[in-house]
Amino acid sequence: MVFQDDHCEKCGKKYTTVKYKWCESCQINYLEKNFTNWTSGNEIVDNFIQEFQLKINDYNDIIIEWIPYDQLNNIKEIRKDGFSTIYSTIWEDGPLYYCLYKKEYKRKLGKKQVALKYMHNSQNITNELLSKGRNSNALPIYGISQNPDTKDYIIIIQDEYCEKCCEEYTNTFYKWCKPCQISNLKENFINWTSGNEKVDNFIQDRQLNHVDHYNDPILEWISYEQLYKIKETGKNGIITICTAIWKSSPLKYDINKKIYKRDFINQNKKVTLICYNTQDITEF
Repeated sequence: MVFQDDHCEKCGKKYTTVKYKWCESCQINYLEKNFTNWTSGNEIVDNFIQEFQLKINDYNDIIIEWIPYDQLNNIKEIRKDGFSTIYSTIWEDGPLYYCLYKKEYKRKLGKKQVALKYMHNSQNITNELLSKGRNSNALPIYGISQNPDTKDYIIIIQDEYCEKCCEEYTNTFYKWCKPCQISNLKENFINWTSGNEKVDNFIQDRQLNHVDHYNDPILEWISYEQLYKIKETGKNGIITICTAIWKSSPLKYDINKKIYKRDFINQNKKVTLICYNTQDITEF
């Protein structure tokens, strides 16, 4: 019997997700067979992890795992509360991802920054304690580990805390902290000026009060010497419209550096100039 490409090569059933050739029953069967290759040493923890592995129903669902403690490096305390302590760390191998070409789960990224939630006094782990640790955080859970010295259990979650202020990121995926980024912009006020107080105040207000997302444009004072190939394209009263090339480029948020920086690969950006034919500027 010949099947179309929308059927699993292994079991013959139609792929659960045809586009990614992901077969739910085969992938769950693969995970279930792998149960014999790992253990936390605690039946409650093993059952908890196995339960969630058997519940996956999409190719990009996170596979919750038992993560050996020696996989966690560069551990730094972030904050404490009554139930747990949060740490930032590097997970050496990183999580499992579904590989379309291999049609199986593999590790492809490695060295993923994650957060650890140490559950205090959790040596005698219970289902209730695991559920509390899981439900107290809406972020994805990658797995569970255990400190070999204290025997406290640890829930490994997506990194959500700013390393600078220890508060939750405004945007977790892009690791963008609004208060810290606004503070950085404010500290930079002393490094530039238009020479006009009204213009400076306008730009500063836009930077402090109108940046709400990681990809919001950062309004700046741009020196005229940064502009070349200026060509007039239109005129309307006191306004002249021109095109120009900006030698540099706009500030963009760098997720790796966690700062705004210029993309020098894409410098010499073509821009439009709105030129006010007056030296006495009062409003925009």
